[in-house]
Amino acid sequence: MDRRLNPAWRRLGAEIRKARKRAKLTQVQTAKAMQVVPSTISAWECGTRGLQEEGARELDQLFGTSGVVLRAWNTANTPTSLPEWYEEVEQLEAVMTELREYQGQVIPGLFQTKDYIKAANRDTAPWVSAAELEEMAKSRLQRQAILEKETPPLIYVVLEASAVTRIIGSPKVLSAQLERVLALIEKEVIRLQVVPPNPGCHPGASGPFRVYSFSDKPMVASAEYQQGEILIDDSRKVQQCMTIFGALQAEAMSPRQSAEFIRKVKEELDDDEG
Repeated sequence: MDRRLNPAWRRLGAEIRKARKRAKLTQVQTAKAMQVVPSTISAWECGTRGLQEEGARELDQLFGTSGVVLRAWNTANTPTSLPEWYEEVEQLEAVMTELREYQGQVIPGLFQTKDYIKAANRDTAPWVSAAELEEMAKSRLQRQAILEKETPPLIYVVLEASAVTRIIGSPKVLSAQLERVLALIEKEVIRLQVVPPNPGCHPGASGPFRVYSFSDKPMVASAEYQQGEILIDDSRKVQQCMTIFGALQAEAMSPRQSAEFIRKVKEELDDDEG
C-alpha cells in the first residue's frame, strides 16, 4: 500500500484517543453516540482518516473536553512552513538501521549544508519566505543528528554525476557542500557511488527514492515528488526499489573513484573562484 504521509492526522488521533479514554468510553460507545461505525473512530484515532470540524466539536461535547479536540483539529489543519512529510521522514530516520538513497538532481537532504538547503528550496519554491526557508533549513539540519550517533545507521548512496556538478546557489555553496560530502565519506559515515555521465543504462530514470531498513520491522521505501514524499510499504514494490538500487550501484563508479570524481569537481570550482 502506498500512502501520503500525514503526521498531523496522527497527532490529532492521539488527542482523540486520550480524550475518549479520559471520558471512559469505548470506541463502540463513541461510534454509537457519533452515529458512525466503530471502524471510523479507529481510523480517526490512528490518523488514517480525516475528521471534519463539526465532528471535532461533537467529540468535545461527548467527551466533555472543553475544546481540546477542536484545538487539536485546528492545529492539524493549520498550514505550516514545513511540509508534513518532513516530520515523518525524521521519525523513520531516527529508528532505521540502514538507508539506501538514490538522487539524480541534488545532494541528499541528510548531508546538505545550510546554505545548500536554502538555495535548493529557494529554487524549487520561490514563493517561500526568508523566514520559512530558515525554518526548513533548521529542520533539515536537526535531522542530521543521526549521523553523529555512536552507532550511526549504515548509509548507502548513489548519485548521478549531474547531482554533483549542478550549481545550487553558487559555485562557493556547491564547493562547501562537496567538502561536507567528502568529509562524511572519509569518516565512513556514508558509502557513496556516483553514476558517470551518460552511462549505458539508466535504472534511475523513474526518479529519486529511499529504502529504509529496521531491526524489528519490514523495510519500507519512499519516493519523492514535487510537493513531498510518498511512503511505500508494499513488500513487492519495496523489493523492486532494492532491485533498482542494486542496478544503479552496478552502473556507478566505485566508492574510491566516486570520491575522486567529487574531489576533482570541488577543486575545479575552487580554481574558478580563485
